[in-house]
Amino acid sequence: MRLTLLVTLALVPACSHSLDEPIVPDADSPAPPPTPAASSSAATSSSPDASGSPDTSSSPPEPAAAELDARFAPLIAAAFRDYKPWGRVDDELRWAPWLCRMPLPGRVRMSAAEDGGHARKLYSVFAKHRDRYPLVEAQAPVAQPVGQVLVKESYVPELVESGAAAALPSADATPPNVLDHFDPILRDGDRVYRASRLAGAYVVLKVAPDTPGTDAGWVYGTVTPGGEVTSAGRVASCMGCHVSARHERVFGLAPAPSAAP
Repeated sequence: MRLTLLVTLALVPACSHSLDEPIVPDADSPAPPPTPAASSSAATSSSPDASGSPDTSSSPPEPAAAELDARFAPLIAAAFRDYKPWGRVDDELRWAPWLCRMPLPGRVRMSAAEDGGHARKLYSVFAKHRDRYPLVEAQAPVAQPVGQVLVKESYVPELVESGAAAALPSADATPPNVLDHFDPILRDGDRVYRASRLAGAYVVLKVAPDTPGTDAGWVYGTVTPGGEVTSAGRVASCMGCHVSARHERVFGLAPAPSAAP
């Protein structure tokens, strides 16, 4: 009986990994199950309330862990670190003086999306290559260069009391010599909102189109106000929207009503 047991143990294959060694799946091993989607509570927090007011969540929605690609996280972090000097895409003070009036500042805008991560968000856009950023939605598609980086600031909206709203300065009253030529006030019907503080940032950047793990060369990411990268790479919620953009993966901005010719 003892001899039989010894023979049996000798024929059993031994484990090829020590207990403290991570096991890497072989190429022929079955793929792991997909990462669960974000919880319904996170999706609900990014939707407008019944009154249609802007979303007041404090940061961009956190994606599934699988959407944080370590190869691209440093690019997203660098964009968030460096974007401020690029300027807002709609700041007329940074364009050549061609208007017969004072240049208008960049303006806070409200997303037209009624659901999803950008639902009625207050935002402003910065671009590394501002000369290639399309400001008119109706123009012919504008090709974006490799190296283009867009950073979309998202703000926590503050509802301004009706009495205080009347005393707010007009957009053209912003001093032209300030470091950031920006009007944080948005009027939406009979409501007035102020972009009170940064809630987070969304980053879209372009690398070589044949780069593996990208959306035809486009990389997406989200960053907290403190600079923590919470997603990077092929972020499904971003790709599902930007695939319909007119200028590759860039939507462009319409001019502010008072700035339109």
